[in-house]
Order: sequence, then C-alpha cells, then structure tokens
Amino acid sequence: MRTKRPEQADKILCVAARLFATHRFHEARMEDIAAAAEVGKGTLYRYFKDKEELYLALLDRAAEGLLRRIDEELADADGPRGKLEAMIRAILDFLSANPYLFDVATHAEALARPGSLASWKKLRETNTRRTLDIVEEGRQAGLWDIPDPETPVLMLLGGLRAVLRFGSSTRPAELAPRILEDFLHGADRKAAACGKRPRALEVGQG
Repeated sequence: MRTKRPEQADKILCVAARLFATHRFHEARMEDIAAAAEVGKGTLYRYFKDKEELYLALLDRAAEGLLRRIDEELADADGPRGKLEAMIRAILDFLSANPYLFDVATHAEALARPGSLASWKKLRETNTRRTLDIVEEGRQAGLWDIPDPETPVLMLLGGLRAVLRFGSSTRPAELAPRILEDFLHGADRKAAACGKRPRALEVGQG
C-alpha cells in the first residue's frame, strides 16, 4: 500500500474547502473533489473513505487553524480589553474567510458519530476558558464588574456565528470593537447601574 503523504491530504482538504464554500453537502461529489484536486478517485478514497470522513477532517483542520489565528491575535494584544477584542476579531475573520464551516459543523453534529466533534468541542472549551480568564483579568484590574461571566461569555462566542450567518452581508467597519462594546454594556454591572456604556479604554491601558 502506498504511503499517505500529509501534503497530499492537505491539498485535498484545501480543494474540498473551496468546493464546499459554493456547494451544499449533497451537491459536492467525491469525484468533483478528486477532479479539482487533480487526483484519481482511488487516491481520494485512500485518504478519506467517504464524504463524512472528509467533512470531519475539514473540521479538525479548521479547529487547528482558528486556534493558531487566535494565538497570533492575542500575541499582539495588550490588556484585557485588547485581548477580548483580539479574540472577537480572530473568530470573525476566520469564519468569514471559511464560510463553509457553518454547514460542515451542522452536518457533523447531525452525524453524531462518537468522538466525531472532539476537535470542535475542544476548540469551544478552549475559547470559552480563554475568554473567561480575560474577563476575570479585567475584573481584577477594575475595568468592569461582571460577577457571573459564564452565561454572557457563552452568548458572546455563540453570537459571533449568528452575526456572520444571519447579519448584514456588508460587515461594518470596526465590527469587533463594536461587538465588544455591546457585550460589556450588557454584561457589566457597573455600566448597567450608571445607565451608560463602560468607558472606552485605549488598548494597553490596564
């Protein structure tokens, strides 16, 4: 049996991602993917036994890619506010560049194969934990007062997908900071008590 090459698998997944971006699951055929990747059907099935397995491989690849993107954005962020904005921006930009992930994730969830969404679940847990840690960092620094942040953080992260999928097709400028302001205004007890948005801090302050 010929050895599977990681670069070949990655090439197939790149092509499949582009194809799924313009075709629904039932419309994109394995032979179409093979033709676009310039490989024989036999080669394609040697790497991925069926379309479902290819879908799950795409999710694994996307989860790794999004985590890397967030790491890169956070590395350049300063202060709790800057880090929250970096998280939001990284997720928005990645999902905008990979719109096929909405349908892929929905279909994978419907498959309900044991362990099929392990990488996606790990991604959600990691993003939630990171965001909660940043919110707590800001609370300790006195930037905001969010006593029970888990629910608003889950709403924030889950809402980003809704913003892209159901919001206006034209993304407004500076969407990430606008979403952050709305999040803080709704969750911050200090802002709610005063009836105003939290003060806009410069990135790096705090």
